[in-house]
Amino acid sequence: MRRRRLRFAPAFATATPGGPAISDDPIAARGPGDDSEPPAAFPLLSRLGSRPRVPLWHTAVLILVVLGFSALSYLTTLRPSRGGRGAKAAAGHPGAMLATYLATALFEWLIFAFTFWGDRRYLGARIRDRIRGRWANAAEFWRDVAIALGLWVALSSVGALAQFLHPSGAKVVEQLLPRSPGEMLLWVFLAASAGFCEEYVFRGYLQQQALALTGSAWAAIVAQAAVFGFGHGYQGGVLMAVIFIYGLGFGAVAQWRKSLRPGMLGHGWIDFFSGLLGFVEHLRHRL
Repeated sequence: MRRRRLRFAPAFATATPGGPAISDDPIAARGPGDDSEPPAAFPLLSRLGSRPRVPLWHTAVLILVVLGFSALSYLTTLRPSRGGRGAKAAAGHPGAMLATYLATALFEWLIFAFTFWGDRRYLGARIRDRIRGRWANAAEFWRDVAIALGLWVALSSVGALAQFLHPSGAKVVEQLLPRSPGEMLLWVFLAASAGFCEEYVFRGYLQQQALALTGSAWAAIVAQAAVFGFGHGYQGGVLMAVIFIYGLGFGAVAQWRKSLRPGMLGHGWIDFFSGLLGFVEHLRHRL
């Protein structure tokens, strides 16, 4: 019986008549114990075929955890603000705000660790296999910085325009911004954690998994952006839609550049400067 050519992405395997399939996937071919560097041409996003690279149960658990944490954040911020304890109460107690930042950062690193465990367990992959786009020279570094800057300006403009809709979560976000030097210092760590962990999880892992199920890069971008948006329940419907747009932007850049580096930089900057502006505004009102 004649065997047909099977196509996968980000690599492909060719089944030759009378011989074994030859895989060009630099992760799958390397195996868990092989620490060699995959080829530079390895694409981050392309057609994966009909089966996801990591088992579906792993992806399902990740999505359920993200959405569950989002629902919990809604119940402890937006909903309690109509009669219970929420972000406003935390903002009045510096210790509570620091605890909120630490808990959020811990969650970011836990979902990253779970995602990386799946990558390592089932693919033998390393962190840089997901991130890709190594900077070989200064020009490549500054190119990604310029792309990240463009992302920051474009997506921050979308967020600014959304304020004209008077979103219900705007007050919650404002109350969660740093007000003291200690909070600002911890906010820097939180912004860096979000930039790295969320890009790895949503654009590096989840977008690839969605590609395996849909066979479409753009459907995958929309799918991960939807989970990303719904994962920010504490910000309310309007700002969740804005974050969905953020996810589309980060996903499109990852698809275009075949690297998570510009998105990680841009994501971290958006979070950092939102906190910095809030901190400066708070100081201005105190003077």
